[in-house]
Amino acid sequence: MPIDLIYHKIKNTLRRLDARIEGAKYDFREHTPEKLEYFEGGLYDAVYDASCRYPHNIALEYFDTQISYKDLIKKINKVAAALKAIGAEKGENISVCMPNTPECVYMMYAINEIGAVANMIHPLSSEKEIEDYLRQAHSKIMLVIDISYFKVENIIKNTDVETLIVVSPARSMDFTVRMLYKLTKGRKNHIKTSQQVILWDQFLSKANRYIGNPHARVNSDDSALIMYTGGTTGRAKGAMLSNLNFNAQALGASYIVPELLKPGYNFLTFLPNFHAFGFGCCIHMPLYYGCTVVLIPQFSAKKLKSYIKKYHINILVGVPSMFDYLTKIKFGPRELKGIKGVVSGGDMISMATKTRINDFLADHGSKAYIGNGYGLTEASGGFIMSSRKSAHDPDGIGFPLPDDDTKIVNPKTGKVVPTGEDGEIVVHGPCVMKGYLGDPEETEKSFVKVGNKKYLKTGDIGYVDEDGLFHFRGRLKRMIITNGYNVYPSVVEDATYECKLIAACAAVGKEDKLRGQKVVVYAALKPDTSERTARKQLNAIYKKHLAKYEIPREIHFLPELPKTKLAKVDFRALEKL
Repeated sequence: MPIDLIYHKIKNTLRRLDARIEGAKYDFREHTPEKLEYFEGGLYDAVYDASCRYPHNIALEYFDTQISYKDLIKKINKVAAALKAIGAEKGENISVCMPNTPECVYMMYAINEIGAVANMIHPLSSEKEIEDYLRQAHSKIMLVIDISYFKVENIIKNTDVETLIVVSPARSMDFTVRMLYKLTKGRKNHIKTSQQVILWDQFLSKANRYIGNPHARVNSDDSALIMYTGGTTGRAKGAMLSNLNFNAQALGASYIVPELLKPGYNFLTFLPNFHAFGFGCCIHMPLYYGCTVVLIPQFSAKKLKSYIKKYHINILVGVPSMFDYLTKIKFGPRELKGIKGVVSGGDMISMATKTRINDFLADHGSKAYIGNGYGLTEASGGFIMSSRKSAHDPDGIGFPLPDDDTKIVNPKTGKVVPTGEDGEIVVHGPCVMKGYLGDPEETEKSFVKVGNKKYLKTGDIGYVDEDGLFHFRGRLKRMIITNGYNVYPSVVEDATYECKLIAACAAVGKEDKLRGQKVVVYAALKPDTSERTARKQLNAIYKKHLAKYEIPREIHFLPELPKTKLAKVDFRALEKL
């Protein structure tokens, strides 16, 4: 066995031992105090604090590269110095257009360290979208992945960008994987450097020219990230999210799901950094508690088993389609015993699917259950989480995080409705955004006044029961009104999943001259399944489980349902079919 391999094995063993010792010192409280003391400072400050407690824990794992918390802070500090060397200023918006790589993590926290704001852009965005995001943020500095560089090259002249930093996803991979990438995907990415366009290593070298401390004093209420969302209109708007938004989310989660946040646990992180749920729950929250973030830049469902085994994954956070795929993989009887927690977000998941996943986990050695994370970009991605108490409720989405005052109101009057009655979910508290970037009018529209407080409107219909458990009924925009009756697509979809032949489904409303709208179901069948048999079973199930006005007027079968860039079902595309 090579000496360097022996060295790494000993080093990793010592790190795991250190994680267990440190983890025993910091236990989680079972009861929420009347007033929580939130972290004062920025996102970087919170991670720095974790690095002081767990310096030898692995902070990031990327292919076969491991970065300890001690090394993570050093790398972030170097990037912060390089940013100051090229003229970055406190308060300015610096754009980041990256998948999940170590360089992206360094840059996001370095931007926070110098008191600037990270303007997060999806790398698969079109040229027009990227241009729009850059112009909204007035970014002078941008970090971009090499595969998206050519789109930026075409529009950069129409923006304020003065320095474009380009990095390959292979830069932090070990030598063998890096060479393989360069010979395959990377061989087409020839970047022409100039005074305006520089490579990552050129950028880092500028840190040596900076004299001084790049760290700036950052307040909890200062903006930390800008994340784009459709909001209440079709045009993407930048939600300005503060340091408090994500630090409060991390602290609040420890009172609802403490079993998921133990130092040393490995989080599978494939949900994107430019998505509030992905950054908050898969990057910042694990780093806040001394856990390991296993970065996956491009998720492959076919590699899910190898991810779990290779990286000894403890916490799985994903979208419903990922967990559905998980149940189709062959594992040994005890092969999932390392899985301690499973959280689904980004879309609702039926009780039938929950039960199937929980049974699958139990059959393969895991004591975990699948829980929900509920939220939206404007509310830090997640402000309601499932506890063990709510895990087996059919439409229960969980309990609000501490201090996130969540209510159910009549969407027309804005008045709080009685317990058990449907209404719009609204929230006031540390999870709520500061507003939309440069759009005060749209910001004002997204809030409703209840009493003497302003609450963020989620656009979702739900109710709260006598135990304080929140339940999800459906999107306000997706709600189907047929013959004057309200039909919630989630109810129709749950009934559809009662048919064991259905792999995926979605219910939408289509215009109907007689009823106003009619309920239409689109479904994808499991392999070797007859459409005729499935239709016959569905009709029988609908008559048994649905009210007459809820029964779909049409059922259409597709090879697969259309998806958005974030792997959610594309309901708009279905409505246009």
